[in-house]
Amino acid sequence: MIGTQTALRLLAGIVALPGHVAATARTATPQLGWNSYNYYSCLPNETIIQENAQGLVDLGFAEKGYDVVTTDCGWPSSNRTADGKITWNSTLFPSGFPALGEYIHGLGLQFGLYSGAGKWQCTPDPDHIFLVASLGYETEDAQSFAEWGGDALKYDNCWANVTEDKSLIPLQGSLSKLISPARFVEYNPYEPDPSVRFAEMAQALDAVDRPIVYQICQWGVGEDLGVWAPKLGNSWRISNDIYNSWSSIWRITNQVVPFWKHTGVGKYADMDMLIVGLNALSLEEERFHFTMWSINKSPLIIGAPMSTTLTPQASLDILANEEVLAINQDALGQQARLVQRYTEEEYDVWAGNLTDGRLVVAVANWRNDSRSVSLNLSSPALGVAAAGAVRDVWAASDLGAADGGGEALQLDLAGHEAKLLVLSDVTPTNTSLADAHYYPVTGAAVAGGNASILACGGGECLPVGSKAVDVYPGSTVTFSNVSSPSSGGLLLAIDYINYDVALQSSWSNGTNTRNVTLSVNGAAAKRWALPISGGDWFETGRLVVEVGEGFVEGDGNVVVLGAPGPDPAPDVVGLAVLEERSA
Repeated sequence: MIGTQTALRLLAGIVALPGHVAATARTATPQLGWNSYNYYSCLPNETIIQENAQGLVDLGFAEKGYDVVTTDCGWPSSNRTADGKITWNSTLFPSGFPALGEYIHGLGLQFGLYSGAGKWQCTPDPDHIFLVASLGYETEDAQSFAEWGGDALKYDNCWANVTEDKSLIPLQGSLSKLISPARFVEYNPYEPDPSVRFAEMAQALDAVDRPIVYQICQWGVGEDLGVWAPKLGNSWRISNDIYNSWSSIWRITNQVVPFWKHTGVGKYADMDMLIVGLNALSLEEERFHFTMWSINKSPLIIGAPMSTTLTPQASLDILANEEVLAINQDALGQQARLVQRYTEEEYDVWAGNLTDGRLVVAVANWRNDSRSVSLNLSSPALGVAAAGAVRDVWAASDLGAADGGGEALQLDLAGHEAKLLVLSDVTPTNTSLADAHYYPVTGAAVAGGNASILACGGGECLPVGSKAVDVYPGSTVTFSNVSSPSSGGLLLAIDYINYDVALQSSWSNGTNTRNVTLSVNGAAAKRWALPISGGDWFETGRLVVEVGEGFVEGDGNVVVLGAPGPDPAPDVVGLAVLEERSA
C-alpha cells in the first residue's frame, strides 16, 4: 500500500540550472490529490472543499497517497485589500483561507492553492466580475499563500496580456491581434520567452519560509516547455484542458510522447486532471485513461466528487487501484515511451522501466472493437529475452513466466482497452536496434505542390540539418536505392518533426498528430499517425514502423512518403533501415 508520507515526498533544495530560478519544493513521485475544477468548475465554496477533503479520508484515498486538496478558480475576491493583498471571497469562504488550511491539515492532508500568471483567474464568476490573479503581485501573493499554510500552488495562464482597466491592448508585432475581456486565453505566442512570468512566481515561492510545491499550468503555449518548465516547477501542464470526451485521451496522449526526455524525479509532465468518475467515459475507457496517465508519470489529480452518491463505485475502484498507483509512484520516476504504433490496426505498444529491473508494458487498443494482439516480448521494441513473472495488472492475474524466444503473448483486448502488464525478473536480449542504412532527406526527391527541402540552423533537424516541408496531399518524398537484406518486410524508422500542437483546435478535432503514408516499390500505401516530436518545429522525433511486405533483396527499393490528406504530413528529416545488433 502507498502510504501518505508528505515529509518524505518533499525533496528540498533541488539546484536551479544556470539562468533560472527553481522552486525548491519537489516531490519524489508525481503528486496525488483532488481538485475542484472538473466537477464544480469555477464555483467552489467552503463546504464543497471541506466535504471532498473529508471524503478523501473516509473513502480511503488519503491513505493511498491522494493528499493534496486544491481549490481551483473562483475562490478569491474581485479586488485586493487596501494594502494590495489577495484575499478570498468571504461569502463563499466565510471562515477564511487560513481556517480552510487548518481544516485540511487537521485531516492529515495538504492545502493546495490556485492562482495564475495573468491579471485575473481563468474565468469570470457568474456576474462577470474579474477575479484577481498574481501577475505583478508575485511576492505579495507567495507570502500570503505561505501565511495561509499553503503546500502547493497550481499556477495558470489566463489574462496574461491585458491592462488594469480591461481595455484592449495589442499583441506583440500586430495591431490586428487583440485580447479583450471576451477572450481570456491566448494560444498564439505573444512574448519572446514564456518562462519569464512563471519564473517570477518560482522566485517568490523560493523566498518564503514554507515549502510550496509549484505546479505550472502554462498549457504548452510557445516553444520548449520541456526545457524551461522543469527548471522552475515540480510539474508542468503539457496541453490544453482535458474535457469530457474520449478524444481528449487521444489528443493528450499524443502530446506527452516526447516528454520522456525531460521527465524524472521532481519534474513531471502533467497531462491534466482526471475525468474518471465524471460519466464521460465507459469503465474500460476510464481504465485506459488512468493507465496512460499512470505510466507516463503524470500527477494523478481526481476531478470527481469524493462521494459514493455522486461518483460510481466502479470509478472510485479504478482510482484506488494500488497496483496501478504503484506504477505511477515508482521511485525511478521514468516516463514510459511509445515504442511501436500500428495506426491502421489502431493500437500502440508502450514500455517503461521500473525499479528492481522490472518493465511496465501497455498495449493500447484505440479501436472501439474487441480484438486479439500478439505481443512478441523479444521484439526489438521490447527486448525481453525472458521474464520470471508477468502480471496482468487490471485483471489482478499472474500470467506466469515468459520466454521471449518462445511463442508471443496472445492478448485479448476489449474495445478501448489498455492491457497493462508488469514484467519482473527480466532478462534483456543481447541485441539492440541500430541503423543499418540511413537515408537523409537531402538525398531524396521532393516533388509536388509547394513541398521543398528547408535547411535548418545549427543543432536543428538532427541528424541531417534539413527537412522536407509543406508535404501536402499530392506531394511526395521519394527515397531511392533503399537497401534490404531480404525480400518481404522490414523495420524502418521515420525521423520527422511535428509541432502541430492542438490548442484552439483541442475543443474540436485537434489530435496532436500528423499523418504520413508510406509505400514500398509502388505497392499500396499504409498510414501512420505521428505524434508531437519535440519542443518546436526543429526538434526531431523518431517512430519505428513495421512494414510487413514489399521489399526485395538488394539496393533497388523505392520508398515514398506522402500525406493522406486533407492536412499535411509531418516534416521529414530522414529514413532508416533498422537491424538488430549484438550489444
